[in-house]
Amino acid sequence: MFGRYLNPKNDLAFKKIFGSSQHKDIPIDFLNAVFNLEGSERIVDLKFLNPRQPAKIASRKESIVDVLVKDQNGARYVIEMQVANRPGFEKRAQYYAAKTYLEHCNAGDKYGKLTKVIFLAITDYIAFPKKNDRYKSDHVLLDKKSHEHDLKDFHFTFVELPKFNKKLNEIETIEEKWYYFLKHSNDASVEEILKQHPQIAEAYEILERHHWTEDELRWYSGFEKKGMDDRTFADWIQNAEKRALEKGLKEGREAGLEEGREAGLEAGREEGKREGAIKIIERLLKNGQSPEVIAEISDFNLAEVYQIMNSDGSPSS
Repeated sequence: MFGRYLNPKNDLAFKKIFGSSQHKDIPIDFLNAVFNLEGSERIVDLKFLNPRQPAKIASRKESIVDVLVKDQNGARYVIEMQVANRPGFEKRAQYYAAKTYLEHCNAGDKYGKLTKVIFLAITDYIAFPKKNDRYKSDHVLLDKKSHEHDLKDFHFTFVELPKFNKKLNEIETIEEKWYYFLKHSNDASVEEILKQHPQIAEAYEILERHHWTEDELRWYSGFEKKGMDDRTFADWIQNAEKRALEKGLKEGREAGLEEGREAGLEAGREEGKREGAIKIIERLLKNGQSPEVIAEISDFNLAEVYQIMNSDGSPSS
């Protein structure tokens, strides 16, 4: 049975589940559960906005989020599924939120027209290793001394699926049912969750291959490959940084000075990180990945990727 169903963490599958106006009851139920919304704040309707955020200035990059919706009160929700541990995702989350905040404010508008932005990231990796006891973390702007929440327009929530280890008989809330579904969609145990919650059953039905066109399945496979490439790239970066750290410490010890240690550490880290990134980019190009996609998932711009593609792999600084 379960081989007929696709992976909800795949970019395309995730967007079909949570980003379709035909199934708006799914993201409504999901967001109400994740943020425990009640009373006047409870979502009763959503408007789906264009997830493609164009660059208004040519030198700035266009961004595409997974799902972007607005509730009946005007609050905007950015929902991102992140499979690979890509460097800088936390900064990208803030960039997306800030861009969403400004995107619908035109010149001449009053600041009062700016509305709250809630960024929700579901990660298939551990984003915050120091938060060992929490799979969900909420981040808001607080007064440093009084901890008063005066600046209310930005809210970031991260759900780290690898840390969600509840068993089926331990599930208590609708929110936990959603996380269990996302993490265990290919396990037979998910059937019990489907019986208990109609919106999750509806989401699961969307994942059945029978409902997908051949073109959609090809796109799905492409996103699966991209996910594997992203994870490979992230592993390369982590290994490169480890080698850089070891090299930097060695150079610092040889210099015998604290400043020598710091300089060697920094130089080694940057060199190792760059070398590792170039190698994985060369591999992605060899496997047919487009330069545009590589530029999107790496710290190299498109011109540098083309330079790597057309040279010996050593772009000029």
